[in-house]
Amino acid sequence: MEYRSGRVGAGMRVIGLLAGLAAAGSLVTGCASEQPKPMAQPSLEQVKGNADRGFDKLKQEEREHKPAGM
Repeated sequence: MEYRSGRVGAGMRVIGLLAGLAAAGSLVTGCASEQPKPMAQPSLEQVKGNADRGFDKLKQEEREHKPAGM
């Protein structure tokens, strides 16, 4: 029997390289094939409530920045 001194043959390197590339390729294609989920659309009441809060906040800021003489 032949004893090897811990060296890896060229064939084993090629097989290891191909296995690594195959694993990386399957990981990339597996993640890329997932379909993105659509965003949930807010209801009309939520949109109105957000607009009302924003408008009230804007009015409050306007009151705070006005000079007292106006």
